[in-house]
Amino acid sequence: MKKTAEKKPVAKKAPQAKAAKKPAKKDNMLLAREHKQVLKDGASILKVFDENYKVSAILNEAMNEARAAETGLPVAKILEVCVIKGKWAIRREFIEGETLADVMAKDKKNLTKYLKELVQIQCAIFAKTAPRMGNLADKLDAMISASPLERNTRYDLHMRLQALPRGKALCHGDFNPTNVIITPKGDWRVIDWSHVRLGDPLADVARTYLLFWLSGHVKAAEQYMGMMCEALKVKLPEVQQWLPIVAAAESSKPNTQKNLDLLLHWASVVDYE
Repeated sequence: MKKTAEKKPVAKKAPQAKAAKKPAKKDNMLLAREHKQVLKDGASILKVFDENYKVSAILNEAMNEARAAETGLPVAKILEVCVIKGKWAIRREFIEGETLADVMAKDKKNLTKYLKELVQIQCAIFAKTAPRMGNLADKLDAMISASPLERNTRYDLHMRLQALPRGKALCHGDFNPTNVIITPKGDWRVIDWSHVRLGDPLADVARTYLLFWLSGHVKAAEQYMGMMCEALKVKLPEVQQWLPIVAAAESSKPNTQKNLDLLLHWASVVDYE
């Protein structure tokens, strides 16, 4: 009888950690900025940062969004923070629906109705706070330092900012109709919490007003401002004192060149009557 050769035992390979999903193809690109890209990736949204982006800033962004979600507000949840082909990324849940901006564009005759909803949503955010989250005033102060304004103007704005209340209300930081999703059931969800901080609600109102202006919706901006002053029971000059500060902060961003003259004009205005 022939002896069958004994089979040598084969060492089993150690289990490998599952690799993060590869980013979606370019045709799923939702937004492309200088240092980051936002893509639709199946049932999620993937925000991919370039290699030079500070990891601490990415982790802080994810942490702040998680803290905002813990307040109970209906926000897009963080699913994971991962590394894809050497680039850090944040994966969030995808919210089905239309942006409030799209709804408003298709139904212009009901502008007042939608602005009332926007004001109600923003006030619901202001009613929340969160522990261990950075303050909006500190962020604005740093952005003023990076603005292209003259040194004396920057100094005046730093001094003005120090005299204003810091506040402890939750401020979205980029609140506008493009960041509010209306779901098929008619519920609202607020997305893009990357700029969220604690602060004075009037600073956040001033920035929303500014964003309306910069997008060419001046009538909506003025109507929104009136509604928000009424909702918060404040006078118009109380909000206006924040406008030079938020305009200066906005001018520090690299993607604001087309509106730079307008921003620098507002940032240079010392007093509002």
